Amino acid sequence: MTDHALEAAQLLIAAHRSGQPIDRLPEPLRPVTIEDAYAIQDHVSAALGRVTAWKVGQGGPTGPVSLAPIYADKVHASGVTLDTATLHQPALEIEFAFRLAQDLPARPQPYSHDEVLAAIEGFCPCIEVLGSRFKDRTGFAAAENLADGNANGALVYTGPLTLWSGLDFATQKVELTIDGKVVQSAVGTHPAGDPVKLVVWTANHLMARTGGLKRGDVVTTGSLDGATPVGPGSSGVATYGAFGRVEVTLRG
Repeated sequence: MTDHALEAAQLLIAAHRSGQPIDRLPEPLRPVTIEDAYAIQDHVSAALGRVTAWKVGQGGPTGPVSLAPIYADKVHASGVTLDTATLHQPALEIEFAFRLAQDLPARPQPYSHDEVLAAIEGFCPCIEVLGSRFKDRTGFAAAENLADGNANGALVYTGPLTLWSGLDFATQKVELTIDGKVVQSAVGTHPAGDPVKLVVWTANHLMARTGGLKRGDVVTTGSLDGATPVGPGSSGVATYGAFGRVEVTLRG
């Protein structure tokens, strides 16, 4: 897949830079395995620059886990206004995210849950903004969307909130409103139960792939209630109870 991975990545890099989506990858260049998809991702990342956030997701409590980068220029503080010209098929998701206070570099043995927990600076309420390089990302094999970073459009967050040890993720209610209308409401829907488990998975996965998580990296751990399409001129607000709110506006 090595040569094909680079060719596929070049098409996605061009779509990133131009803002013009493609139909899909040509059949000979489509990834078959998750390893193929990661090879394409890594080529794209090498061209697009520094990664400061990662989006990890799991397909149910015992389902597969996958990971994609979010580039530094796509990571924003709450209150940002984003241009929809750079976000094909934008949609919003509510998620639990965490920021690292220290590096978790590569080493022979995997990191434990307690070690990763100790390395977390704080909890970050967030909105993930999806944005694909494909004209229509539905109907593809999962590996093809994974190659495109699982529609890694942007991440908007607040925090980190350091006093979060008492947060019960199973009972924390999170809501998303778009233009004042509640479109998502979630309680106890995180597929891993404890989202820190996915931060641990990410730390151990990246040891061999990138050298590990870095201080300041944000890891967001998957949608709590699906994705809601959003258009130019709209605003989204995610509320996390006592843990605050996140706001994003789209223009175009």
